Amino acid sequence: MDEHTHKAIVYKGPENTYGPCGCGMDMAIIPVLLPKIWFEDEYPLEAEDHEFCRGEDYRRVMGLSCNQIFEYEIEDTTYLVNFSCCRMCAERAVECGYAVSREEEHPTTGLL
Repeated sequence: MDEHTHKAIVYKGPENTYGPCGCGMDMAIIPVLLPKIWFEDEYPLEAEDHEFCRGEDYRRVMGLSCNQIFEYEIEDTTYLVNFSCCRMCAERAVECGYAVSREEEHPTTGLL
């Protein structure tokens, strides 16, 4: 897995309640950017097994049929915005190596 283009980015903040976490154990409060290539090529198996960012983030799931996913580019890599997870899943993703943690502010989409 490429260090820079194939890892999710987990942000320290702003924390908010974005909806249920994919693990079903906690509320998704940590904003995450997912590499677009995960959806075009293959979601990492370990992330898939952990249901990483598979919860219904309220910023992404609006109404019954609208899917709000925004793209954001960092250093020539396209990420998908409006995904989130709980603190436990964020820590596990970084420990397992399919995500990296960032201190800087999460890119805004007007829906944070």
